[in-house]
Amino acid sequence: MSPIALLSLVILIVNKAFAVAVLVMSAWALLTALQATDYAFTSAGKRTKGFWVAVTAGCTVVSALILLTPFNSLLFQLIVAVAAGVFMADVRPAVRVRRR
Repeated sequence: MSPIALLSLVILIVNKAFAVAVLVMSAWALLTALQATDYAFTSAGKRTKGFWVAVTAGCTVVSALILLTPFNSLLFQLIVAVAAGVFMADVRPAVRVRRR
């Protein structure tokens, strides 16, 4: 196997592994957003539940499409990872504390 083919294979494997990690994180964020109440979002001073469910659902769909199709864009993966990461790092802890 030539070095260029080996490098291409390694890059493909790393991209797919990152896509799997982003898909798991965005699905986890979606489930967390669905479980929280509307009251938890408003009392935490965050955007509405519908907004965050839409964002995390969009992230999950885009990351699944990236994983299942030959289209492999690192830019879209990073955008999805940042959006789901913002929910997981900022919104989830604030919403988790405020449960009725």
